[in-house]
Amino acid sequence: MSVPGLLEPTGPNRSLPRTGRADRVHFPLMSTPTTHARPEPEQRPNPMDARTPDEFLLTMRLYLVWAGDWSYLELEYKCGGVVSAETFRRALEGTNLPGYVFLMAFVTACVGTDEGERLRWATSWHRLRRAARAVEDARPSTVDEVRPG
Repeated sequence: MSVPGLLEPTGPNRSLPRTGRADRVHFPLMSTPTTHARPEPEQRPNPMDARTPDEFLLTMRLYLVWAGDWSYLELEYKCGGVVSAETFRRALEGTNLPGYVFLMAFVTACVGTDEGERLRWATSWHRLRRAARAVEDARPSTVDEVRPG
C-alpha cells in the first residue's frame, strides 16, 4: 500500500535547496505537546460515511481536528515534506477531491503509518473517484460527432 521511505513521517526533505528568509533565520524546533491524550478511536471521523467530494473534504477537516488540529506547516513536517504547507492549505480549503499521494501524506501526517487508517481512507477515496469518473463518462459529448456517409 505504501512506498517504503516515501511517506514516512521523518520531517522535511533537507536535501532540497532552500532560498527563503526562513532558511537564514534560526527557529527552534517544534515539539509535539505531550499533555494531550490521544483521542478515542471511536470518536474519529469515518471517511466511509462521505458520499460526495464535499463530504469527503469535510471529513478530512474533522479528522485533522480529531488528530491534533495541526497547522499546515506542521502537516508538511509530519508527512516528511512530501506535500507542502501551501498544498495542504489549498486542498483542505478547496472543493475538489484531492489526489491519492496528497491523501496518503495527509493520513501519514495525522496518524503516522497506521495501515488500517490508510486502507480506510484509500477505499473511500477510490469509491468517490470511481463515482466521479462514471458521472463524467455518462455526460453527453459537447462535440457533435461527424459520421462518415
